[in-house]
Parts: sequence; C-alpha cells; structure tokens
Amino acid sequence: MSMREQFDQLNNAYAGATEAGDAEALSRLFTEDAILLTPGNPPASGRQAIQKSHERELEETQGGYKLMIKVLDFQELGDTAHAVGTWETEDESGNWLDVLQRQSDDSLLYRRVCWNVN
Repeated sequence: MSMREQFDQLNNAYAGATEAGDAEALSRLFTEDAILLTPGNPPASGRQAIQKSHERELEETQGGYKLMIKVLDFQELGDTAHAVGTWETEDESGNWLDVLQRQSDDSLLYRRVCWNVN
C-alpha cells in the first residue's frame, strides 16, 4: 500500500474516531512523541497530552461530531510525509498541516499536527 493510501486510511480513522467521540482512539493515531497544536491552547506533547486535548475538545462539542477532511497537497519524503488540507464540520471550518512518520511495523502515524479555524 502506498504512503498516500495509508494517509487516506489514517484520515478516515481520525474522522471516524472524532464522530464516535473516542479521544483514546484519536490519541493512538499519533506517535508517542507527537505534538498537537490547536487554536487557543498550548502545544500538547505526547500521546497522553494529545488524548487530554481531544477529551477537552469533545467535551466542548458535547461528544462526537462529523468531520470532513480534504487533502490539498501530499508530499512523501522517505519515511516521512507532510500534507496540507482543509477540514469542515457542521458549524465551522479551517485548515491543517500534518507531518507523518512511518513506524517500524510499516504503519503511518501523525507526528506533528497543526490546525486552525477560519
């Protein structure tokens, strides 16, 4: 499977876990040393902090919500990749930038994620 296909599966898993309101499943999509940058919050560094960040977000939205992800650019660079795109929910939209890392088991996980609100 190509890295782009793995990335599409990763995004689908992220959207599914978001809709299910599952912060733990969301955190498992990140590397152990990942950093998540979200609007109005300090950086969340590591899976535990990323899970807590998602828990707070899901509490604010009172559970899961439908997330539409559109990829505008994807560049593979050996065992890493970066991608840029847009996201949309029923109530808001924004942009995102991801850095991804291939793992020793050949899976692909988010390593750095930054998103904003339009």
